[in-house]
Amino acid sequence: MTVHDDLYGIQKSCYSQNTKTGEYFVKENGISYIVSGELEAFDGKTVHRYKKGDIVLYKKNTLIRFVKYAQPTNVFEAISVVFNDTLLQEYAQRYHIVCAKLPEQSLYKVKSDILLNAYFTSLKSYFSREITPALAQLKKEEAIHLLLLHNETYKNVLFHFATPGKIDLEAFMNNNFRFNVPMSQLAFLTGRSLATFKRDFEKMFKTSPNKWIQQKRLEEAYYLLENKKMKTKDVYLEVGFETLSHFSYAFKKHFGIPPSNV
Repeated sequence: MTVHDDLYGIQKSCYSQNTKTGEYFVKENGISYIVSGELEAFDGKTVHRYKKGDIVLYKKNTLIRFVKYAQPTNVFEAISVVFNDTLLQEYAQRYHIVCAKLPEQSLYKVKSDILLNAYFTSLKSYFSREITPALAQLKKEEAIHLLLLHNETYKNVLFHFATPGKIDLEAFMNNNFRFNVPMSQLAFLTGRSLATFKRDFEKMFKTSPNKWIQQKRLEEAYYLLENKKMKTKDVYLEVGFETLSHFSYAFKKHFGIPPSNV
């Protein structure tokens, strides 16, 4: 069973299956509190793990692959607060806050904090009744207050409003080839138009993005099968294939043997 409630950007997610996997293109900044279960999140570079009671601050314009584990409670539950840019810009203007430097990470584990824990506990009762947009706005502003009180450097995550600038294409693709997102989003995250992204890509890699991504995934799969002794049913998801049948077909076509023979 899956339950998802959204009160004007204050959200509760609840899953009763053993695991739930997926990918997000994170469009807005936010903060999540793990009520029960465990969360594993991969940002292209690092696998982050969170358990019951942990608080996670996440940065917008980020690709995240997640696994939500219901064990040992048989339920995964999280409460999240999403901050849109309009809210953050008004807040920054009101309190004269300026981003000091670019955020260095995609995900931040917020250290245990009595006030933040109490804040998320108070939110639980809001999902059993109707609340107004104005009240939701106040609760989101309260979350911002508490985050900055807890760690002032979080302003660099919350109040960084610039769109992604043009970045190193090779480094970005080597970190993010596992994600199944539209080419337009990859272009945006590298600070390029779609046309410029394709042009720069073919100039650098001497092939199209789709062909390069599939070859990169297959090479990574072979490495994981041979050196990490991973199982085929785990490898195809790890490297970004959406179905086992497509992975097996592409692998055999590329290497001449099925993945089970590695």
